[in-house]
Amino acid sequence: MPDGVLQRELPDGSREFVLEDPVLRALIVDGGLRLRFGRTDVVVTGPCSLEVDGVGHRLDPGAAETLAPLLSCYPGTARWIWASPDGRLTMVLMQGQRLVVPGPLAPSSWSVGASPGAAGDAAKPAPAHGPEGPVPVAGPARPARRRQV
Repeated sequence: MPDGVLQRELPDGSREFVLEDPVLRALIVDGGLRLRFGRTDVVVTGPCSLEVDGVGHRLDPGAAETLAPLLSCYPGTARWIWASPDGRLTMVLMQGQRLVVPGPLAPSSWSVGASPGAAGDAAKPAPAHGPEGPVPVAGPARPARRRQV
């Protein structure tokens, strides 16, 4: 697995992403959400839902106050990541959490691919795979926003 992820097409037209290292190593908020599994990032740039212990949560990378439930995923291990034929991305963790990113309404709202610099070239992000095939991984991390109270 040169990029840390293998993509397989399933008989129904959906795609499965098999991670070389399924252990969640980091959660990064940089204008989007990055779930880092070894050399692979699952990047979410639009609204999504997260189910934890049977309770649904609406997450929006652009609204920091909605992201707290994401912490329940760390530490964690990916069990299955797949994209439906209509472009919906679903990730299930061994601990039972389920992250779902809608497909057709926001076709570029997610990607799965090598972490920037994973292949030793920090200046050139490796390709990722989104609902319409290869797409670029989000650019370099942005400085954290500071809020004044």
